[in-house]
Amino acid sequence: MPGPLSQREVDVARLVARGHTNREIGDVLVISGRTADAHVNRIFRKLGFRSRAQMAVWAQRRNID
Repeated sequence: MPGPLSQREVDVARLVARGHTNREIGDVLVISGRTADAHVNRIFRKLGFRSRAQMAVWAQRRNID
């Protein structure tokens, strides 16, 4: 598992890297869009990111996209 993220957070980061919205992430992972949003925000805090683009680059560099 890459870095400090849980497996679910890695799954969310992968979907963010593919351009999915929080609602779409929720549909894919069978969670609410609000829960997906919470995961995205937790990833931002853990990794010090401010944008989904930063998360996408992080995922691509770790080959989890």
